Amino acid sequence: MALGSSQPRPHRPRLHRQAAQRRQRLAHQGPGRRFCTEALYCDPGYGSVTLNKWLQSSTVDKLQELKFHYDISYRDPPSPLPASVDRFSSTLRAASIDGCSFPEGNGASPLQLPLLKQLSLLDAWISETSLYALLAGCPALQSLLLNDIMGCSRVQIVSPNLRSIGLRHGFRNTDLEELVIQDAPCLERLICLERYCGMKTTVSVISAPKLHVFASLYSHRIGEAGSIIFQFGSTVFQRCGILSLTMVVRSVKVLALTQRDLCLDMVINFLKCFPCLEKLYIKTTGGSGEKNTWCRKYKNLIGTIEIRLKEIVLVHYRGNASHVNFAKFFVLNARMLQSMRLEFYQNHSSAWIERQHGLIQIKNKASRDAQFDFVASNRSSWTFNAFAEQVHDLSTADPYVRLHNWK
Repeated sequence: MALGSSQPRPHRPRLHRQAAQRRQRLAHQGPGRRFCTEALYCDPGYGSVTLNKWLQSSTVDKLQELKFHYDISYRDPPSPLPASVDRFSSTLRAASIDGCSFPEGNGASPLQLPLLKQLSLLDAWISETSLYALLAGCPALQSLLLNDIMGCSRVQIVSPNLRSIGLRHGFRNTDLEELVIQDAPCLERLICLERYCGMKTTVSVISAPKLHVFASLYSHRIGEAGSIIFQFGSTVFQRCGILSLTMVVRSVKVLALTQRDLCLDMVINFLKCFPCLEKLYIKTTGGSGEKNTWCRKYKNLIGTIEIRLKEIVLVHYRGNASHVNFAKFFVLNARMLQSMRLEFYQNHSSAWIERQHGLIQIKNKASRDAQFDFVASNRSSWTFNAFAEQVHDLSTADPYVRLHNWK
C-alpha cells in the first residue's frame, strides 16, 4: 500500500497541510511500500526531524519507493538527508530526493542501496566524493536524474548497469560544469533539458556503445544558443550546430530536439553525426525563422548522404515558408520514410490542410509507403513529471512514442 500526501492545495496553510499529512500516516496501519510527500515547508532543520520520525515508523519497514521534497526557498544551509533512509537498504527500489544535503567528512557513511534501480537528485547539495560513493553504493542502478545539483563541478559515470541518464538545468545556477560518461556499456538514453539558466556545462560521452536515444530540449525562456556543449568522442556540438564533426555515432536511432526557429541545416548536421537515425521528434517555439531553402545548397549532398529516417514528428507546424521547405526536404528525399506527423495548434480548415499537402509535394514523395498526418494539437504546458518519465520509464525503447507532453 502507498503512503503519501496528495498534491498540496494552493491556499491551504502550510502547517495545516503537514498536520494533515501526519494524521494520514498515523491512521494507516498496514505495511507501506511507497512513501511520497510533495513538500515540507518549515524552518531549517525541522523538516528533516519531521521526515525522520515518519520514516522510523514500523509501517514503512519494507519501503520500496521513497519520494520527498524539502522547500529550499528559505533554507540556508539545507536540511540534511534523514538518517533513517539508510534502514531501507535491503528494500528500496526507487528514490527521489529533493532539496537536502548529503553527509560529508570521514565519519559519514555513504548510503548502501544495493537494490535501487531509479534515483533522482533534485536541488541536492552533494560533493563529488559523496556522489561517487552514493553511485558506487547503488550497483543495480538503471536510471539517474540530476536536477540542479550543487556542491560538485564534475560528475563521472562509470556504471555497468546504468541505462538512462537525465540532466536538467532548471531554476537555479547549478555548480555542475562537466558530466563525463566514462564507461557505460548499457546506457541507452541521454536526455538533457535546459529551462532557465545559462550555466555552461559540457557533457562528454566517451564510451556508451548502446546509446539509442539522445535528446536536447529547452524551454522558450532561454536563448537559442543553449548552454550545454556535447562531446561524442572528438565530435563537438551545441544545439545551435556542429562545432567539430570528426566521428559519427551509429548507435543513436531516436533524436528529440527543441528549436526556437526550425533549422534544416542543424538537423542535417545531426543526420551526419547520427547516420543511422530512424526517428526525429522536433518542436519549434518561434515564428518564421530560417527560410530553409535547400535545392541549390544541398544539391550535391543529397546523392552522398543516406537519410534513414522512418518517422518524423514536427510539433507546432505553422505552414509558413520555413516549415514548408523543411517538411518538403524530407518528403522528397527520405526514401525510407514511413510516417510524418505535423502537429499544429491553430484551428485550420480542411482546405488549409489540403493546401499544405500540395505545398510539401506529397504527390512526389520519395517513399512510396510514407503516410502523412496533419493533426490539431492542444498547446500543453511542460511538466517535470513528463521529463522524469522519459528518464525512468524503461518499458519502451522510445520514451517519446507514448508521450505527447515531451517537450
